[in-house]
Amino acid sequence: MSVTTGKLFDQAHPDLYKKWVIGGFVQDPKFSSDHFEFKFQDGKKGMLRNPKPVINSNTTTLAILIDGELRLNFDGDNIFLRERGDYIWWSPDTPHLFEYLDDSLVITLRWDK
Repeated sequence: MSVTTGKLFDQAHPDLYKKWVIGGFVQDPKFSSDHFEFKFQDGKKGMLRNPKPVINSNTTTLAILIDGELRLNFDGDNIFLRERGDYIWWSPDTPHLFEYLDDSLVITLRWDK
């Protein structure tokens, strides 16, 4: 049996991948996966991430608000996540704007279709 504990983004587990914890790009073999990605993303009010090009057109994404308030914009349509548990699901990975309207925590899951 193998059990590991830790704290995300401390010295032992630094933030090397822009808040992504699990994914094929993660070097630590315990957290590397070619079929599933997990992001633990906190952001400050006013932070804005503009749309980026699609990296993998076969990817499904689910973002879940844990705390705070967000605005996402897909092709001119604003979508707001305001309450704990609000989520947005999209497929395939579509360019989108991501804005923190309040200090927030979001968990994002991404997987291949």
